[in-house]
Amino acid sequence: MLASDEHLKLGKGSPFVKKNLRLLPVTDAEFEADFFFERRFSEEDWEVWIGIVTERELGAVLALTDVQFRPPTVNDLAALLAHAMFRPLAEWDRQRPGTVHLRHRPQWQELLPHLQQLGIRVVLADELPRFDLAAAEWMHKTRKATKLDEAHIEWTLSRRVSTGVPVSEEFRAMLRKPFPPRRRSTFRRSMDLMAWSHEMCDGAYPSRTVPAPQYTPETILPIRLEPDELETILTKTRLAESMEFCSRLEAMAAKGKTIDLSVNEWGAVLLALTGLKVGDASERKESLEIGVNIANHLASTLGIDPPADNG
Repeated sequence: MLASDEHLKLGKGSPFVKKNLRLLPVTDAEFEADFFFERRFSEEDWEVWIGIVTERELGAVLALTDVQFRPPTVNDLAALLAHAMFRPLAEWDRQRPGTVHLRHRPQWQELLPHLQQLGIRVVLADELPRFDLAAAEWMHKTRKATKLDEAHIEWTLSRRVSTGVPVSEEFRAMLRKPFPPRRRSTFRRSMDLMAWSHEMCDGAYPSRTVPAPQYTPETILPIRLEPDELETILTKTRLAESMEFCSRLEAMAAKGKTIDLSVNEWGAVLLALTGLKVGDASERKESLEIGVNIANHLASTLGIDPPADNG
């Protein structure tokens, strides 16, 4: 998922759709699901977490995914379980398991009542023996891989967890550790602002839940930009390649007026500000601050929630 919201999001854009999951038969199967930090493929601004769903009795791996840029959220768990039910990796039928075993983590609390509404019993525990075996086997089988995609290919050659890989108590203790707090790196803040921009633009179009949006893609929104903010947009983002667009902005600024752009155009400005063409870390951070300020103005004018705290 692109959005990094820590609160559960259901419905549009979510793979966890209860009305669809209710169509699946309930079985006696028991799943185990969790995530672990994959240090080998992570960097300072690029965290990789591996999520696995295993079938408890025979150890089949039903879902495997990687979560980047943050510790996993409840939305990542919801997507992982939905994939295990709808599109199991092993030669298993689609199903709703009778029981899901989860690590006792505070991040999962919002999802629990929704699983129970689907007739799925939830067991919270510190020990997930099948998951621990799967995680150990992932580390063993992918030890020679130099890239994450290579690791995925190597892992999917075998989708059943064996008992041949030892799982040390030290490794189990690592898997049981609480997830770390979310770090607000510049990259993560950019991703959050990008996700907010997409949601703002999507909100301009009718949907099943909002048939008559309060604004359209062509709604004009005036914002007054400082000279240095305008210069950043005109010279350091990919919008600098559009002579027509830059000429429009320069003409508005020359008249001392506000910059009057449509919802979709402001969305393009925000996306451009999240990824500078050039510049060092300080310039990227400054660009991001300009984007956040613009987004806050847009949210206030449109009457929608502003971006999450990007501080």
